Amino acid sequence: MKLKTVLCAVLAGLSVSSVAVADVTFDDLVGTWYAETQHDGETMKWLVKREADQSYAALFLVCDGENLSWVQKERGQWKIEGKELHTVIAAFQDMNGNQPDQLGKQMHYEKLELDNDELNYEQKDNDNVYSFKRVNDGYQISCQ
Repeated sequence: MKLKTVLCAVLAGLSVSSVAVADVTFDDLVGTWYAETQHDGETMKWLVKREADQSYAALFLVCDGENLSWVQKERGQWKIEGKELHTVIAAFQDMNGNQPDQLGKQMHYEKLELDNDELNYEQKDNDNVYSFKRVNDGYQISCQ
């Protein structure tokens, strides 16, 4: 499923990022981040929470109007090395259940930019670009 592949790449992208402009720091990335894009008539929504203990949790929804068409959950570890953000998946579940083939998968991000509460970065070695806005802890997403 093409959409599933895009979703996996997006979630992975959320997990890992890197810094480029005014050197994004570890402390800058701690917190909750939200992104929303349109693709093929559907709305994709991401929510990523990065903790100070270097753990993260990510939720990814694909909405067809107010109807949920895909959901994915991910947990793992993140770190900044130099000007890159790296993530490693520790748990991954989608609408088909747990996905053990995703465990240990690493994602690498670069060109991190932080402008006020907007975080932008690119997945290393491909064209995926991500743009997140900082939101309050406890922020919730849905298709409604």
